[in-house]
Amino acid sequence: MTRDEVPRGARVLVSALLVVMAVFGFGHFEAWPLTSFHLFSAERKPNETRWAATTVDHAGHETPLNQQRLSLGYRLAEWPLQAFPTSSHATRVAVCRGIAKGARAAGRDVASVRVYQVDESIARVDDHWVVSKVPHLYSTCGPAELGS
Repeated sequence: MTRDEVPRGARVLVSALLVVMAVFGFGHFEAWPLTSFHLFSAERKPNETRWAATTVDHAGHETPLNQQRLSLGYRLAEWPLQAFPTSSHATRVAVCRGIAKGARAAGRDVASVRVYQVDESIARVDDHWVVSKVPHLYSTCGPAELGS
């Protein structure tokens, strides 16, 4: 081997990394830390439906979930919510329990969890963009489902 030649092990490693990135990128798999880059490549449409959760305390006060204030294990709660309407009842209850557990771990009083379908629209008004959000209550997980 000459000084200018790349070692065989380095070539194999780089080739393997490129193959793995291509498989995840084009195969639309998500397995952290490997990704298909959906976070940055999703097209934004003028009208979209999102799903959001809130917690309700025993006094009846409703608080948005705000995942960033939850511990790291619960910050991705929005992802299972996107499949909420097509999930089985058992999966919906499990998602609600996970949300309640994360909120309680953050110090919240949680009596129930509400899941909203949020219709979002974005429109250009004059020289700026306006986003409107219209929430519709989709489901409530009460004390019976949350096990409290």
